[in-house]
Amino acid sequence: MTLKNLPKLDEAIFLTGRVGRSSEPQIDFSIVDTWLEAGPHAVLSPVGGNNNVRPNNSQNNHHGHHRPISSTISRYACRILADREEPSKVYVYAAGFDSSKNIFLGEKATKWQKKNGEYDGLTTNGVLILHPNRNNEITNMNGSGSNDSTENSVSEMYEWREVSVDGDIYSLRETRSSQKRGSLKLDESNQLQDGTLIDLCGATLFWRSAEGLKHSPSRLELERRLDELNAGKPQCPVNLNTLIIPKKKASKGATSRQPYVYMRCGHVQGKHEWGVIRKPAEGNVTKFKCPICMIDSERVIQLTMGMESAFHLDSESLDYSFNPCGHVASLQTVRYWSRIPLPHGTNSFHPVCPFCTSLLSSEKPYIRLIFQDHCDY
Repeated sequence: MTLKNLPKLDEAIFLTGRVGRSSEPQIDFSIVDTWLEAGPHAVLSPVGGNNNVRPNNSQNNHHGHHRPISSTISRYACRILADREEPSKVYVYAAGFDSSKNIFLGEKATKWQKKNGEYDGLTTNGVLILHPNRNNEITNMNGSGSNDSTENSVSEMYEWREVSVDGDIYSLRETRSSQKRGSLKLDESNQLQDGTLIDLCGATLFWRSAEGLKHSPSRLELERRLDELNAGKPQCPVNLNTLIIPKKKASKGATSRQPYVYMRCGHVQGKHEWGVIRKPAEGNVTKFKCPICMIDSERVIQLTMGMESAFHLDSESLDYSFNPCGHVASLQTVRYWSRIPLPHGTNSFHPVCPFCTSLLSSEKPYIRLIFQDHCDY
């Protein structure tokens, strides 16, 4: 979503983006649930909504058709407004205007009258907002010392809030559709920051400011970093060949040069059968013994580059990957996204990989990569 900053805004208007499920003319950006957009046969993570597709009972339906649940996104979900005098200041408000130019809230939506006499409310499933503050994250990590000191440190998760029709910020309700609103947060704002996430209960919007994008790594910078990594000619100690990290996963199966990482130790190798231990007696449990350090891992993970530049915090060395999807990024990037729990269902939250929305491991959300490279020097 892009809101253009016009050189001269008419004094009578705000620059407005109206978002919702409805396809009516007053909606500027029609949004559909992630799982509906992907189709009934797509394989998605739970965050993406695959739990919202239930197979019919086989006794009633022998063909195995799926019966989708209706969308959880509001028809008039939210409004995004830019200040007419300072267009760089952008705000989000819950709900939107219907064809009668009235704020529309469902019958089950929470509504109340404030002390000043004005009315306020929340949409049925809520409009949630999260301010990670990317700039502070980068500053804090740059001043935290070496990578070794920050690699295994535990940081608190960022907290979601809920925004009201009037733009006030509240703590989360017990469940998304609860009739009881959370507590008012007077010291927090609905002004969007670079990296703010807006969750509409079925789709999540990611806000990037023009200033933030200016200082973000470009695709060319990421490609340069990837070329530098591959130029080191990382070797597989079993197959004795050179590995190449691709920009995207191969659609027709991996090649002999495709790198994999052992989940427990982080050593990167090619695909081979050395040290693979299968135990049918224990429920087909498979272990993968690393030939370098001899540590057993539950799985080996195929590596691929995360190429969406807007999700990267910097263009530092690509020494880490998300677990279990294998998307490669810098330490700052993997630590940052592992602290952002995306809403799942009505009352649970899980960190996901920003490149594919796979749920991250709660025990080890990212892995430090150890390459056998620069062997020619």
